[in-house]
Amino acid sequence: MKNINRLPLPGQRIFRSSIAVAFCLLIYVLRGHSGTPIYSVFAALQCIQPYTKDMRFVARRRILGTIIGAAWGLFQLLLEIELIRIGILNESLHYLIVPLMLIPVLYSTTLMKVNEVAFFSSIVFLSITINHFTSSNPYLFALNRLLDTVIGVLVASVVNRLHLPRRKNTDTLYVSALGHSLLDSDNQLSAYSLVELNRLIDSGAKFTISTIQTQATVRELLPGVQLRYPIITMDGAALYDVDSLEYIRTTPMSETQAERIICWLRENNVPFFSNIIEQNLLVIRYADLENKGMQELFEQKRRSPYRNFIRSKEDTYKHVVYLLAMDTHERIAAIYEKLMKQAWIGEYRIVKDVSEYEGYSSLKIYSAACTREAMLRELEKLMGTKETVTFGGIPGKYDVTIDNSDRNLLVKELKRHFEPVDLRCWKTIFRW
Repeated sequence: MKNINRLPLPGQRIFRSSIAVAFCLLIYVLRGHSGTPIYSVFAALQCIQPYTKDMRFVARRRILGTIIGAAWGLFQLLLEIELIRIGILNESLHYLIVPLMLIPVLYSTTLMKVNEVAFFSSIVFLSITINHFTSSNPYLFALNRLLDTVIGVLVASVVNRLHLPRRKNTDTLYVSALGHSLLDSDNQLSAYSLVELNRLIDSGAKFTISTIQTQATVRELLPGVQLRYPIITMDGAALYDVDSLEYIRTTPMSETQAERIICWLRENNVPFFSNIIEQNLLVIRYADLENKGMQELFEQKRRSPYRNFIRSKEDTYKHVVYLLAMDTHERIAAIYEKLMKQAWIGEYRIVKDVSEYEGYSSLKIYSAACTREAMLRELEKLMGTKETVTFGGIPGKYDVTIDNSDRNLLVKELKRHFEPVDLRCWKTIFRW
């Protein structure tokens, strides 16, 4: 059960936002209380973003919206000065002109194909025209409004790029288990871990996943994570490149092994799915959905675009990476005991587990040569890294043990290993 009494620690964005506001107010004081600091503060808060590329996009949008809104605001103030001069402007007419002038403000963003700045343009325009009605110096107010925004954007840009001096270990491969080492007790990746993990990967961390799950499940559990390096899937049966969408290494059973174990399962009336790599696709073959557990698995997984279920009475023995047998707890226990007594069982690796479907257990059957450790050695050769650091929840099995995934410990440990604070790296304080 998730510990609801443990409050999450505030993230960097919270602290950076507070620092940016402080700098905006300090600049306001240093300017002799000139301008309107609330506009600088708003711009800074909008531009403080988890990723630098997002900050640049928001900053450009904020400045462009301000220019459009300020230009139309200046135009209206100049128009109203002339109407005042000829004696036909009063407060009622002013409040009629403001909403009418909002139409060309919004329409101009459409003509310029920058609809995303329409909100900012409207806010700037309204702040100028409503607050400074009858102003004698419209140029000054429009210019100050633009200057306030630019100050906020520049402050956010500086604050977002300032960091402690850190040394980056880009020659190390970092490999994480999936499960509750990286995911929280709700089987989700926290917002903090998502942002920080992507930032570390963008900064050069060679991070990847090693899991019992298929690549399809990895994609479903880690949406938004920019996995740039091959991941070890299906308990070491495959090495999958997320970028090229290719299985670059597999450890399938031989055709002889596949035929022997499939025939044995058929003879003993054991229902199973065959997981096969065909033409670089994960194909899951089955004869029938013979029990409720298999039916629930099929209904849960079949809608995924990363899986391909095929119902077929004919068995295939080529490229079988593993078999998944599923039945009641008692039936699987009996099958497992009988299977382990076979003379040829040493050619296979058997994993017995309780499934997520109530009342059912499973057997996963691999080639004996298929292990995550063996596939990790293949990955190390492929990447040519000098060192590997593994993260997981089982003490003694991993280099770094993660005992509480709800506190984002894995990503924090990754950060500590990948970019430790090092005063000698003072040039990295400001990141572009």
